[in-house]
Amino acid sequence: RSRSYQWKRWYHVAVFETPRKIFDDACIHFVFLVFWGLFFISGYLAYEDRLWPDFAADVIGEEELDQFEEMYTGFGTRSVGDNYQMMGFYVFNNAGIGLSCFVWMLLILPGLVTLTFNAVYLGAVFGYMFRPDMGEAGINFKNFVTAHGPFELTAIILAAGAGLKIGLSWLNTKGLSRFDSLAQTARATLPIAMCAVILFVLAAMIEGFISPLPESVLPWWVKGLVGIASSCCLMIYFVCLGYPRRQHTRGGPLF
Repeated sequence: RSRSYQWKRWYHVAVFETPRKIFDDACIHFVFLVFWGLFFISGYLAYEDRLWPDFAADVIGEEELDQFEEMYTGFGTRSVGDNYQMMGFYVFNNAGIGLSCFVWMLLILPGLVTLTFNAVYLGAVFGYMFRPDMGEAGINFKNFVTAHGPFELTAIILAAGAGLKIGLSWLNTKGLSRFDSLAQTARATLPIAMCAVILFVLAAMIEGFISPLPESVLPWWVKGLVGIASSCCLMIYFVCLGYPRRQHTRGGPLF
């Protein structure tokens, strides 16, 4: 609050410092591997029911599975006002998931349990709804999640990673007092948390205005292009901009 807003400084933080921080952060790497590992394992078990026939029902529950099938049967066109209303709902709903991962990660073990639950639950939903025998509900689900999925799931990982980083700081203080260690780590982690917030908002915008459009209005391949473009943006920001730059021993920067 005491600092004046400096566009050049914030541009440097957003474009150079933050992606490199995220690229090099061990907590983000750990959460990334745990989340996607459990997500894909859960999704495979729910999709290929020969290995564990009742896996989806055991994780999600029969009643909720029926609700998912009913929810994605008979997709209709919404009004613009409804889209704005649903976008606001998605912002709070998605941010609620991210916030729960972030807050519980401050205590580490409860955060790992929360992250595990969300990864397994979401993976089971995706695997179950992507089954060939799901018919119209499966097609509508695929149409709905394709466009906004990359931003939303990445935001959950960033939120959990930021919480874990702060949570570990009160265990490993590196010679500081616990309060100073928490405060210093929280300041360093703020850009990661802000990235998560931005991605949640972007996901909600896509989820509110693009994802619910039926295939007759917006073909699935268009939503697929949106999902690919979103994934490319994430790769450019977190990998291309985040990849460490090395200096020549003589001369200027290598990149």
